[in-house]
Amino acid sequence: MANPIPQASREWEFDVFLSFRGPETRYGFTGYLHKAFCEKGIRTFMDLEDLISGKKIQQTFARAIESSRIAIVVFSEHYADTDFLLRELVRILECSERYGQFVLPIFYLLDPGEVRHQRGSYEEAMARHEEKFKDKVPVWRAALRDAANLSGLHFKGDEFEYEFIERISKLVLAILKEDTLPVVADNPVRAEPQVKASQESLSSFSSPRQYQYHVFLNFRGCDTRYRFTGSLFKALRDKKIHTFMDDVGLHRGNDISRTLVEAIKGSRIAIIVFSENYAESTYCLDELVKILECQESDGQFVLPVFYDVYHSDVRRQTGSYGTAMAKHEEKFKDDPSKVEKWKRALHRAANITGFVFDGKKYEHEFIGKIVEVVSREIKRVNLHVADYPIGLESQISEVKSLVFSDGYDGVHMVGIHGNGGSGKTTVAHAIYHLIANGFESICFLENVRENSYKHGLVHLQNILLSNIFERKNLKSTSVEQGISTIQHWLQQKKILLILDDVDKLEQLQALAGKPDWFGSGTRVIVTTRDKSLIESHGIERIYEMENSNSVQ
Repeated sequence: MANPIPQASREWEFDVFLSFRGPETRYGFTGYLHKAFCEKGIRTFMDLEDLISGKKIQQTFARAIESSRIAIVVFSEHYADTDFLLRELVRILECSERYGQFVLPIFYLLDPGEVRHQRGSYEEAMARHEEKFKDKVPVWRAALRDAANLSGLHFKGDEFEYEFIERISKLVLAILKEDTLPVVADNPVRAEPQVKASQESLSSFSSPRQYQYHVFLNFRGCDTRYRFTGSLFKALRDKKIHTFMDDVGLHRGNDISRTLVEAIKGSRIAIIVFSENYAESTYCLDELVKILECQESDGQFVLPVFYDVYHSDVRRQTGSYGTAMAKHEEKFKDDPSKVEKWKRALHRAANITGFVFDGKKYEHEFIGKIVEVVSREIKRVNLHVADYPIGLESQISEVKSLVFSDGYDGVHMVGIHGNGGSGKTTVAHAIYHLIANGFESICFLENVRENSYKHGLVHLQNILLSNIFERKNLKSTSVEQGISTIQHWLQQKKILLILDDVDKLEQLQALAGKPDWFGSGTRVIVTTRDKSLIESHGIERIYEMENSNSVQ
């Protein structure tokens, strides 16, 4: 990777370059976005007319991409149909690497997973391109994957479009102020594991990820150990968040220790504390590379914190980061690939949405916000999962296959039927842990039968809404109101909902009445002792548990 040219040596002709599919968004979303930018004085390049598919990027476009501080890529349903846009995307990412431009993906009424893994309309488009552009397609696929792994914004159709555009405008203005990275968005697009789930892998059993720690802290000891990172560690620990913070003696020799490698691999979340002298440490850089590998392979949640350091210095390796990398290049001149790997890792990590501490706020309040985000993420995957009783592995595999038997699209409900003690709840828990990262939001409602008798259906509806949105103002006061609220707010969301131990039809009608209540890709799993109940609700995919009364 070429060294990014510092911004000071670049003269940007445009603030923003818009990459978009004309027939889908030109006269609607992208047109409004362009108008909003112009009204705020943001110099924006937007092509005036559609280009013919297959036409090479003209010199005007190539120059506009190179001369824009920010590139916004509006991924829509048929973006990948046009080979011109795919060439444009490759050029954008090349310029980001070379000149340090900021790339912001927007997923417009589109699941980011379709772009990242080329599913749905993107899979169809790439299949067509395979016939005509066989040599180009691997490059285009990599570009789509890399762009979709950048922190971006997702418009699902569940908010006013003008408010969403206003958020983008504020974000762009913040970036243009230089070195200002917005804090974590309310609904940031998160990276998914890069392992493709083939039909074969779905039918084979894979033990759920067992995490030893909730959080791994990656930091430069001499900068922040006894101040910021120490305070963050205490705040996480006070909230019962199991956190790995290395001891001073663990950094010995030339490479990071096996203990640190295992701690990184065994953590659900990695917090990277970028500070002034972070890049001087080869240990920090090696840890960073390993963290990003785990993000790709296991879907580890990565949260960068820029502590009294400009995020652009990290991304473009300028300032103290440029000085440190120059020293590394001299020291490791016989192994230049090592330094290039560190540079790529810094660039990539700095493009992940995170937190910026600029010394203009109370540090304890700043740490509180980080702990809040970590707590919310931990709720997605419970750390304490019992080992599966012998004999359930094959049943877990079969249920998982049933859940995705028709692919990933559409809304599907699956029933798990069995007697008390047959292991149906354990299987549901296993499925939950195996597939949770593929959904925008998740909710596991345990003991529906018992809780509905004790607290009523409205209570369960409110738990569902609070799990998905964490917004208190969505609470309902009646079953009818709850049904209306669930329908309204969930119909554009891809969620995983598990209803455990259902024994009344009214429970299903109140919590998951019809498939059209939910967004495409949603999966609803219901466990019950009464097969006729789920059949009467129209659930056709039903797994019969083998009776095993020894399983609790």
